[in-house]
Amino acid sequence: MSQNTERRLIESDTFGNLVPEIDKKAAKEKGPGRPVYWEMIFWWTRKPLISARAFTAAALLPENYPLDKFKRMIRLSENLPHKYQPVVNSEFKSFTILDPFAGFGSIPLEAKRLKVGKVIASELLPTAYVFLKAILEYPKYGIKLLDDLKKYGKELIKSIEDDVKELYGESSGFVGTWEVKCPHCGNYTPLVNQWWLLALKGSEDEEEGESEEEVKSGNFKRLVFMKPEVNGGQLRIEVIDLNKELNRKTIPAKKTKDRVIIDGKEYRVPEGNVNAKKSYAKCLFCNTTFPGKGDKWYVREAIKDWNEMYEKYLNGEISLEELQNAKARPTLLVKFKGEEKDLKFEEINKHDVEKFWNLLRKLKEVNVENIPIESVTPYGTIRVVTWGMNRFYKLFNARQLIIFSKIIAKLNELRERIKGDEEYKEAIITYLTIGFLNHIRRNCFLTLVEPTRTFLAHALSFRRFAFTWNWVEISPLANIIGSLSRSLDHVVEGLEYLMQTNTDSKIEIINSDVNELTLSDKVDVIVTDPPYADDVPYPEVSDFYYVWLKRIIPFPYKTQWEEFVPRDIGVDEERSKVFGDDIGSYEYFRNKLAQTFNKLAEILKDDGLLITFYNHTSSDAWVSLLYAGWYVSKFRITTTHAITTEDETRITARATTISLDKSIVIVWRKRAEGSKLIHEIRKEAISKVSDWVSNMLSNQKLKLSTDTYIEVLGKVLSVFTQYEKILGLRGEGIDAVEDLVTNYVFPTTAQAIIEGLSKGIGVRILDPYTVYYVLVKLLIPPSTKGVRKLDNNTLTFLNISSGSLDVKDLQSKGVIRVEGKNNTIALVEPEQNKDIIAALEQLPEVKMVLQGNYNFSNPVQVFHYLEYVSLKYSDKLKDEIEKLRERTRFVDEALGIAKVFARVLPDNDIEKEPSKRLSGDKLGIERWFNG
Repeated sequence: MSQNTERRLIESDTFGNLVPEIDKKAAKEKGPGRPVYWEMIFWWTRKPLISARAFTAAALLPENYPLDKFKRMIRLSENLPHKYQPVVNSEFKSFTILDPFAGFGSIPLEAKRLKVGKVIASELLPTAYVFLKAILEYPKYGIKLLDDLKKYGKELIKSIEDDVKELYGESSGFVGTWEVKCPHCGNYTPLVNQWWLLALKGSEDEEEGESEEEVKSGNFKRLVFMKPEVNGGQLRIEVIDLNKELNRKTIPAKKTKDRVIIDGKEYRVPEGNVNAKKSYAKCLFCNTTFPGKGDKWYVREAIKDWNEMYEKYLNGEISLEELQNAKARPTLLVKFKGEEKDLKFEEINKHDVEKFWNLLRKLKEVNVENIPIESVTPYGTIRVVTWGMNRFYKLFNARQLIIFSKIIAKLNELRERIKGDEEYKEAIITYLTIGFLNHIRRNCFLTLVEPTRTFLAHALSFRRFAFTWNWVEISPLANIIGSLSRSLDHVVEGLEYLMQTNTDSKIEIINSDVNELTLSDKVDVIVTDPPYADDVPYPEVSDFYYVWLKRIIPFPYKTQWEEFVPRDIGVDEERSKVFGDDIGSYEYFRNKLAQTFNKLAEILKDDGLLITFYNHTSSDAWVSLLYAGWYVSKFRITTTHAITTEDETRITARATTISLDKSIVIVWRKRAEGSKLIHEIRKEAISKVSDWVSNMLSNQKLKLSTDTYIEVLGKVLSVFTQYEKILGLRGEGIDAVEDLVTNYVFPTTAQAIIEGLSKGIGVRILDPYTVYYVLVKLLIPPSTKGVRKLDNNTLTFLNISSGSLDVKDLQSKGVIRVEGKNNTIALVEPEQNKDIIAALEQLPEVKMVLQGNYNFSNPVQVFHYLEYVSLKYSDKLKDEIEKLRERTRFVDEALGIAKVFARVLPDNDIEKEPSKRLSGDKLGIERWFNG
């Protein structure tokens, strides 16, 4: 096929210029502007609707489509475009679009809203398939469905009122934890990682995390913590509610992790007595530290003992009294009433404790078919198994299992009373089940107290199940986010939103492995979010829903992990322990991904586009993607864009510097053709792409950021991947692609940016250490204080030297330093938020020269010293430059750095002003610039 096929809007520079505007709206959507239907149930890595809408529409429209008309179409001028239907007529009526990894359905939902003729959403996992039906298909029933959902939701709530009253009494819920029998004194001691219950700041104050020593000041709406008191061999958990104690609605205070200061008076908050990462736990009775480390830690062994005995008890092998004597057991700390931001906490009494244990007797009467006895994934992906939680029911206490089994029974009874055909009944039951599943994720042993925001963090806050202390149990009828009644409200609100998305698009939802997908016709465009190597192990983690879901909406599989892991496209080395055959290895992942790209090439029309969202920064993941898409399947990349797809404030956010909150949107076409020598392609790429950077700079359209890096990376990839065969790469297959990515693609991208800047500004920057410093300064935004921090991925991405620069190299030349226990990589630059002269005087190279040592190892050090002279001794600058010329060859390049920074460094960077001074005509520096 000719590569002169009509280009689409998504492949144009004009669309590229619009992406930052789309990105701003996408970022809002991943934060406070979330689509309301997302609150129906949690799913991982959901893409913002505006990005799905914009990229889908741009993939279907011609390159010359008027941009103002496009902006109106996608409602880009609105603060939150996703709240509004796109402005379309029948522009997309003749197209068919496929998302083969549809997940929670952002992409097909927006295709439906764009009135694309046929929208196909495919998913391997039954859980995701059920959710897709609720999002894309069932809203077609309109207002009748909504009214019936409200009606049957009320019936469900009414039907469990007596059960809830019996199980929870007047309480809205409980905070509990694990208590362990002390091997020294024999008492059961609760293990609590932090004693705070609520530390809610006023709405005008930012709610940021704090380090152990960080002081947080401001007006607090609620300040409540627990305090253990041991007296005469008895333990009491006292509630300290400072709002109640001081009789104040808001409290101006200074707070750290272990104390609060109010009007000069200090309140001490006890330190937690457990830290699993450090295998540390201390008895509250005798202050003994429990023995052992890692898997042999006494506490871990004790909780495993509980879980083994819990199973034996339910199997009738031991008595309740024997179970109560396990080395560890769940325990209640406090109970509460009210709403989440105005909760009233009370101490647990003897009756609460007796009831907690008596419910284990009652649990034996429950229909076992309504309790998830299925196995949790037995390998390391799901970390709870190392604590003995090897079956799903062990993630819940007796009260939770009893009420959940009753809700399941009520839902199955309700199905028979719903009026309508089978699909309509299934629609109502699906939405009610989603509300139930949403309740479960906030009501189990894997929840935890989150005092600064929502009080309760849900079980799926992390990308894997994590064992937690300070779990929260809530009544299904409490007025708290996550209760069944509130979850059903969220489902109703979500359906109201989804009903507004109805169009006459034909929707097809398929429960299928992508490699077994059979379609009647080829599709025009594939827009999808393929698996990101080791990001989320979907079969394993979504089993948390599935083992309950299948008790209401039947599926034939015992668990998803047992059935679907061998077909899943993901990296998890632990999988091979169960499944063998290298399942879960990078090699397996690459081969599965290559098989998938081949299948997508089969399904896609010859002039069609494949659009992939890719959210991974490791070079391994990029190697896998190019191996599958280009090397094996012969697609070529025409464009890339960067778009926010993850919430920067999420618990799972990792401290990286190359945009894990961004996805890289890659536009692929069939097909790569011809061959060329690698060095010739690299020259071609540097020439073409550096010209583009230079032109953008000249037209004042270049705003340097990580997004720019990704855009340039796309242009570089479009040059390399246009050839089917690249001659001169080392090795074959994956080795060749690894050589291409590490030694050519990333270095070429970095060099194209530098050469583009050099052409545009008229300087020469050649030294690899200079290049590295300049790229980090320009592409990574300055921190509000301190210096820029990097990770190893950033080192790889910005490496211009074909892999020869590494951490040791950059460290030895004084460009970076490695700090702290975590080996954080910090750029050696003047610290932000300080006096600039003082900040420069702290740099090793400036200190060195002030002591008479001019032994510079690279131009960056000379640049820092000249910055210092330009500010401190501006009248001596000319003389100092002349002296330096005799002592080092780095002066011209140092002045080149100044000229680049004066032009393109962000205004809020501390080095902007001295760079302007060094490169300004008025200081007479220009004439020394070239010697």
